[in-house]
Amino acid sequence: MTIELDFSKLSGRDVLDMAIAIEDEATIYYEQLADWVGDEKQEVVDFFERMAVREKRHHDQIVALRDRLFGDQPKSHADKVSWAVEAPDVYKVPDDVNLKQAFDVAMDAETRAHDFYAGALEYATDDQVTELFEGLRQAEADHRRMLEEEMAKFLG
Repeated sequence: MTIELDFSKLSGRDVLDMAIAIEDEATIYYEQLADWVGDEKQEVVDFFERMAVREKRHHDQIVALRDRLFGDQPKSHADKVSWAVEAPDVYKVPDDVNLKQAFDVAMDAETRAHDFYAGALEYATDDQVTELFEGLRQAEADHRRMLEEEMAKFLG
């Protein structure tokens, strides 16, 4: 369940801090997906692990921009909340996840991430933030495409 956000009430620092936390969640949950399907298909495990690396790269890009724009200003506590953007709804994930369910969880997460960056873009006032969030919005769309391709390969 995603928390509804009113970007108009958030500062640029808030949104960057949230994005950092969201990409942290994404990394963790792709690693979790790899663990969930570990016994079923090593190629899918490898794919999810590569996706975790991509999400970590997004995290690092956002951290670098935050450092450039805000230096050592304190965090906004956004990292202390699960924003449920790229985290799966744990109540919808069965204990015995199969490949299709794992891909569905990842697809839902990528869709929410795309929507988060699209929403944030509407309120971005800094050109560097706009450029980064547009790139991340496009990357999330690319992640969905990659998931679709992998699903077709492994699920037919």
